[in-house]
Amino acid sequence: MSSPEYEFVSKFLTLVSISEPVLTADYKLPLQHVTKLGVALPALKYRYDFKKSRNSSRNNDASGGPAIALNLKSIRAPKFSIDQQFAGNDTVYQVKEYLVKEGKAQQIQQFKLLVKGKVLHDSELVSDVASGGTNIVVMISKPIVDEGSPSSVSSSSLGEKVATTEPIDIDAEIPWNDIQSALKSSLNSEEAVAQAMDRLKRGYELAK
Repeated sequence: MSSPEYEFVSKFLTLVSISEPVLTADYKLPLQHVTKLGVALPALKYRYDFKKSRNSSRNNDASGGPAIALNLKSIRAPKFSIDQQFAGNDTVYQVKEYLVKEGKAQQIQQFKLLVKGKVLHDSELVSDVASGGTNIVVMISKPIVDEGSPSSVSSSSLGEKVATTEPIDIDAEIPWNDIQSALKSSLNSEEAVAQAMDRLKRGYELAK
């Protein structure tokens, strides 16, 4: 910093620190009282040609950016190959949206787009992708089933129906006499049969 600049800055900082601010930090001027928008800028040294700007915009597609032709090819079932133009500032996500509109899948999440084996992220621009090649491999996975889908709703409703059914009288269904007869045929003593039956009945009562 030269000497005159240093002197100016030092004096300016001194004045700022001495004098109290005229306006508060949250000061707002009503819009109807605004008479000017600041210092007027000097005129341009060249003449702006709006026709040239309009012609250049016509060369771009409706979304802006030069059109880039991509080849979208699926090497697995369902196999397809599509040649389509996209804007340079379109994203990979928009390419997936196009494939959904073409009926190649039901959900955007089913798609994975690859260039030379590299998986493309949804936020990447088509212009950046095209620098690595315009041939894009499309991989399609199975659709993701939501929790609120009809299949899950039907299964949950079925579970509710089963849960709301009347309880079964298990005591009437357990053939204790048959079990005792089977134990007698396999055990040698009446005492062993009685102990086994006692354990089975206690275990059953605890399991209720």
